[in-house]
Amino acid sequence: MKNIIKLICICFLASTVSCEFLNVVPNDTATLDHAFSNRSVAEKFLRTCYSHLPDPCHPTYYPAYLTSRDELCLDRDSRVYTSPAYLISIGLQNTDNPLLNYWSGNNIGYFNNDVSNPKPGLYVAIRDCNIFLNNIDKPRDMLEEERSRWIGEVKFLKAYYHFFLMMLYGPVVIADEEVPLSTSPSDLFVYREPVDECVDYIVKLLDEAIALLPPVLYDPLTEQGRISATIALAVKAKVLTWAASPLFNGNPDYANWIDNRGKRLISNTYDQGKWVKAATAIREAIDVCQAAGLQLYTFNKFASPQTYNMNDTITQLMEIRKAISEDLIRNPGIIWATQEQFSSKLPVYGLATTGNLLNSLFPYMYAEDQAAGIYGTFEASWHMGELFYTNNGVPIDEDKGFDYEGRFNLRRAQPTDNHQFYIATGETTVELNFNREPRFYADLTFDRGYVELASTTTNGGASFSPFIRARGGEIFVYSSYIPKKIHAFDTSASQGIAGRTYIAYDYRFPLFRMADLYLLYAEALNEVKDQPDTEVHYWIDLIRNKVGLNGVAESWANHSTNPGKPFTKDGMRAIIQRERMIELAFEGQRYWDVRRWKTAEQYWSLPSMMWNASSTSTTAELYYIPTVRSSIPARQVSFKDLLYPIRNYDMRVNPNLEQTYGW
Repeated sequence: MKNIIKLICICFLASTVSCEFLNVVPNDTATLDHAFSNRSVAEKFLRTCYSHLPDPCHPTYYPAYLTSRDELCLDRDSRVYTSPAYLISIGLQNTDNPLLNYWSGNNIGYFNNDVSNPKPGLYVAIRDCNIFLNNIDKPRDMLEEERSRWIGEVKFLKAYYHFFLMMLYGPVVIADEEVPLSTSPSDLFVYREPVDECVDYIVKLLDEAIALLPPVLYDPLTEQGRISATIALAVKAKVLTWAASPLFNGNPDYANWIDNRGKRLISNTYDQGKWVKAATAIREAIDVCQAAGLQLYTFNKFASPQTYNMNDTITQLMEIRKAISEDLIRNPGIIWATQEQFSSKLPVYGLATTGNLLNSLFPYMYAEDQAAGIYGTFEASWHMGELFYTNNGVPIDEDKGFDYEGRFNLRRAQPTDNHQFYIATGETTVELNFNREPRFYADLTFDRGYVELASTTTNGGASFSPFIRARGGEIFVYSSYIPKKIHAFDTSASQGIAGRTYIAYDYRFPLFRMADLYLLYAEALNEVKDQPDTEVHYWIDLIRNKVGLNGVAESWANHSTNPGKPFTKDGMRAIIQRERMIELAFEGQRYWDVRRWKTAEQYWSLPSMMWNASSTSTTAELYYIPTVRSSIPARQVSFKDLLYPIRNYDMRVNPNLEQTYGW
């Protein structure tokens, strides 16, 4: 019986999947000794440690997009309605068979799109890292410098997998050592450790990794996706920001979450010192990144491989969009990006006849169905249209010169509007789409809004003729906004329904940008100081100036109904949070932020809205009617939704596991 218990527990710690090494060694020699017999096969094991990284290119299986519906929404393909992310978004998370179960592995996704090979939980990833670290001393045909670098990379990965679990579950099991078969059953009944202890462990691992990693990649062309010290420092900064944020720093919601040892798993006592640690780590990351040449991206329309005849307005839009999709060699603003090519998962389809419109710009990112030609599954949430600032750099409901109450009134774009590069002249849309900041037009497109792609200009980028026609009886009916930000401008798509072609522009999706780091620093400084000052404003203004806006103090003083907002801690906190949601829109950051801020309820419980898109809404008057999307049920949100539950079966196997509080 003891042996049976032991085997069950070991299987739990291995996330109940096979111990076969994926892509590690040749099929006929799948043994641990062979896996580290020489450098070549050990490198395959290194790649396996990397292969577990959660992939933001799969939004139906990645937590940060469709589990909330406040940033992206679903409308096109009914099959998405059975995806784990969507089921969470309508309140169907559960403890019997948790959705997106990164803890023990289920309902997550698949390796290489192979449905017969379900993706395990992240404790398998951590186990692989432990195996690697325990055996990498064996190969004798590699340089010690390279061995040290590999150890640094895997220590980072081990830390990151713990961090990812912590972001989802809060207190987690710290799997520091590989579990030997000789371990007694009682020693396998492990505990979820308090979040503060998890943070200390993760930071310790990251510090060990940083000491072994190169500051930047030696050869970005061949090493894209590998870990450098700048990446590890940036992640360390974010770990400590999470530790300081309201979800984990003095959260009364979890005051009674105490395990059978008597340990409180999330502190209910606020500690400002955590923000001091976060600010110190963020500043260190900024300094090291800047010393390595990283900085906010600047678009050069005259740079190779192609030059463009763009005016200042379009150049500004390109600077915002290409900060995401520019090749890493020419983009010093990206600290860390995915290993996989993002563009291969971003099909475009349905270019109409010349002079009309690209009918679906949004890349659906549903890679399993790409070959089947199922496109246009996702849209931006309707509410994203109200998130962005006015052209005066303040929220639309604060701008003294913006008619917020009349934002749904119709308006025809005139040559004198100075919107000729945003909205098709002579076409009608709502006031909401006029007089907005450049990021609104760079990140979104909409009915009668332009589409800028390398193949949709005939004059070198001086102008772009295709614009969205989304009403009933037109090319394709769209009910919301389309997030064109993450769609590379350099993409080429042919005109015409028949024989259309799509040539993807290869780019790696950013996981961490310098803009993210600057905004984290503004946030931490605001929490550390008694009241915000010019230093707090400085870091957020770096972002605003880059996207064509004045600084916060000037913008609020001249245009806001609340001019003193940037000079109070609460006011500046709200500004920083909104700035992060705007600047990092569609980059997979908002979901994590609103959870750590404990503001998710105000966004996740919003009704799913749309324009009155149907085959009969053929005019602007019929189309532009705000409508509740009846196909998507409303969701009730409480504090328990901020952390994932663990599976009931796992708790039966290990009686020392505490279920996530509230579940």
